[in-house]
Amino acid sequence: MLSPEEIEQRKAELEARRELKRKYRRRQAIIYTVAVIFGLILMMVVARYSYRQAVGGGTSSSSVGNDRLHILVLGTDNLAGSGTRADTILVASVDSRTGDVGMLSIPRDTRVWLRPQNRWDRVNAAYAYGGPELVMDAVSHLLNVPISYYVQTDFEGFSKIVDILGGIEMVVEREMIYEDKAQNLYIHLTPGKQVLDGEKALQYVRYRDRLGDIALVDPFKGEYAGRVERQRKFLSAVVDKVLSPGVITRLPQLISEGLKMVKTNLPWDVVLNLAVNSGKFSPDRITSAVLPGNSQVLNGAWYWIVNEQKAAQLVDTIIWGKPEPLKLTVLNGNGRSGVAQQVANLLREAGYEVVSLGNAQHFDFRETQIVVAEQDRHRVDELAALLNAAILVQSGDGQAAGTATIIVGGNFSSQRSVGI
Repeated sequence: MLSPEEIEQRKAELEARRELKRKYRRRQAIIYTVAVIFGLILMMVVARYSYRQAVGGGTSSSSVGNDRLHILVLGTDNLAGSGTRADTILVASVDSRTGDVGMLSIPRDTRVWLRPQNRWDRVNAAYAYGGPELVMDAVSHLLNVPISYYVQTDFEGFSKIVDILGGIEMVVEREMIYEDKAQNLYIHLTPGKQVLDGEKALQYVRYRDRLGDIALVDPFKGEYAGRVERQRKFLSAVVDKVLSPGVITRLPQLISEGLKMVKTNLPWDVVLNLAVNSGKFSPDRITSAVLPGNSQVLNGAWYWIVNEQKAAQLVDTIIWGKPEPLKLTVLNGNGRSGVAQQVANLLREAGYEVVSLGNAQHFDFRETQIVVAEQDRHRVDELAALLNAAILVQSGDGQAAGTATIIVGGNFSSQRSVGI
């Protein structure tokens, strides 16, 4: 029989092994994400080249559809699929008309309802039970978004692809040194501008800094951290290299390796549509976020429980491409004590986002005003009706896009209720 000290030691050893496994999975998450997008870029290049060959160099997209696409992106240990779990899960929403791309990452421990199994489970377990199709079904119902296509990848072959491209030119911002003998991971990059071969590129996207293993985002604020910024820089450089004229001579090798690292049910005409419109896509048109929520223990297991209200807002902006809610500043323009707070409370009850309060330059405003940028003029009609306010359009840099300033005038009645 084990003594209490031995029991505690066994528990500590078990937790250490679990933590090592968690660290490995979190490191893999960022790598799989790069691989997926990398594979999509290759598919688009191949399709674009084939299209140009077929039509003699034209790039008209009149014959292909331009609907917004919702694509499930999966990163797994291998492409065979038997018994494995998905380490990276995200939904990519692509608008080929505008070039806008939204990416919503789904934490692997997110609690979802699996309809065929008639029970709750983690979303990454869905892959082991029913492959990409079951994950698509679970995520579609979780987000209330129709998802018909998936792209799956593993990371084998990434280094070879970079080498086929002739390396990727990057500016390594600082010295990067990291060793993990348990995972056979050794990173040593010197700072400065350089061409990264396949091995060095893999080190660059895997580097773990002081921000931690995943270093992706504060799920409540939607803020991204160190390693994702390096990922974005790397992908930008990949786009520049893959779309350069010199890559055409390497297409046979790229096709061969690219098809090995990507598995998808995307029809060729859909890929062709993306390729034809690829000139509209650029890294600065990509928005990304992590599905908001918090960790909870249910029936002895850890889950990521989705914050449904915040998730619905993110789905609107990231997946459906709707503009983010206006960020409102409320200023006291009539001198009555507490009136800015009263208006802020009124607006929050109505679902508006108030980010700051303060006083106007003077307290002689007779009429409540809404100051807004010209491009946002059409978005404040309901707000103006709610507050019985005049709309003042500021041109130039007078008012930042996506924001509005409300100056509470003497005509505001503190007895007003939401009424919408």
